[in-house]
Amino acid sequence: MFAVIRIADFSLQAALRLDPEARRHPVALLDAGPSKPLIVECTRAARAAGVATGLTASQAMARCSDLKITTRSVAQEDSATEILLQTAYAFSPNLEATGPGICTLELKGLALEKPAAAQVWAEKIIEALATLGLEANLGIGLTPDLALLAAQGAGEAASAGFAVPASQQLEFPPSAGLAPGPPPAGARVAWAGKDFVADLPVAALAPPAEMADVLSRWGVRTVGEFLALGKTAVAERLGSAALALFERVSPTAVRPLKLTAPPEQFAEEMEFENEIETTEPLLFWLRNFVDELTRRLDAIYLVVAQLRLRLGLASGATYERVFKIPSPTGDRGTLFRMLQTHLETVRTDSPIVSLRLAATPAQPEMHQFGLFQNTLRNPNQFAETFTRLAALVGSENVGTPVREPSHRPDAFRLEPPNFEFVPAREVQAGPAEGPQFRRFRPPLPAQFEFCGDQPARLASRMFAGKIAAARGPFLSSGNWWDDSRWAREEWDV
Repeated sequence: MFAVIRIADFSLQAALRLDPEARRHPVALLDAGPSKPLIVECTRAARAAGVATGLTASQAMARCSDLKITTRSVAQEDSATEILLQTAYAFSPNLEATGPGICTLELKGLALEKPAAAQVWAEKIIEALATLGLEANLGIGLTPDLALLAAQGAGEAASAGFAVPASQQLEFPPSAGLAPGPPPAGARVAWAGKDFVADLPVAALAPPAEMADVLSRWGVRTVGEFLALGKTAVAERLGSAALALFERVSPTAVRPLKLTAPPEQFAEEMEFENEIETTEPLLFWLRNFVDELTRRLDAIYLVVAQLRLRLGLASGATYERVFKIPSPTGDRGTLFRMLQTHLETVRTDSPIVSLRLAATPAQPEMHQFGLFQNTLRNPNQFAETFTRLAALVGSENVGTPVREPSHRPDAFRLEPPNFEFVPAREVQAGPAEGPQFRRFRPPLPAQFEFCGDQPARLASRMFAGKIAAARGPFLSSGNWWDDSRWAREEWDV
């Protein structure tokens, strides 16, 4: 058994996935690739207003004055394809990227031989895709091609606001539904049983015009009548093209799937029609991207471990920043505030024309702390506070102090906190023998009296008196090869 998930008007659904409200209004998709850009897909409201595929933008606007025309976006289609494959992989490990908006799954070992079980399973897939902004149909059949035919006829996307052209709609035979009789209007799932092709019109196979004319003159109207001619006779009389159609609808011809694995990255990308110069519209789309990414990861029980932000600028340059999440999380508020806090300090040399946000997934972390263990309970809240401090005083003035490889006193640098570093447990030293020394930070002003080369008396606001013992001097210097050279003389008194 095989199942095919089909997203009708895939390019248009990909373009409107983040703007579901636009599906109710007249919207047409323009393919700017050809020399003469034409309308390739449109919503149901646009088709009701007279807009059809194959029109130019001006012709479509003449038929519907309030028509919104959007351009096909390859980046958004790639994101929609990722969603389709990743969602399908959660229901079956054996899948094939059959075409744009079409995914084939092998149902081996899933115990879906009964229509009732298949109905529940299919509805879960459709519901999972609907939560991510994609309306899909699903067909189940004995072969991948029969399942595809069932998916093509499994209702039309009109309920989501999309209008499938009549040439792409199939008329169900009585055996196609999961329940006895024809499927209800708008059904999203169809079962291609053993008798599915018997009453299916030959036009559903989209044969070449010359072959369709020959079959019509022969009186062959259904696929069942076409199969009754026999494989050998079809090949001898109509050639290899008819043989390919015969194999497509034969319940015994099962082609092997070209198995693929879903991409491991989760990304949302958009190219803006107008340049962005302020943070408000950028934050609006970033919030939508964070919502979509967390939904996609939540559907397969993962969380975000790292975010990668990329801004495309009008000058052709790009700005990239990686945000490592201290404690992987799926909380949308935490992820969005991290991005928002950082963008408050970002200044670009030109307007923003594109936006991409990618998430690296991880398994949710579960910690069980000891009764007396003291640890950082909310690393993400600490990271957010750390980012806000960096925005106030500068990133170079906050961090974890790390000693420099130098003998220069107090030489250190600041680094971002490393939440994965576990410091070695220090062994508590016993009481030191001999005199105890104390060092003051910042240094205290003091006056010394020397007797020969040795300090004899000390006067400061905390100590004053005769020096009982002194060791030194200890001379040290470094960086003699550049302008940052230093020299120092120290005494222990």
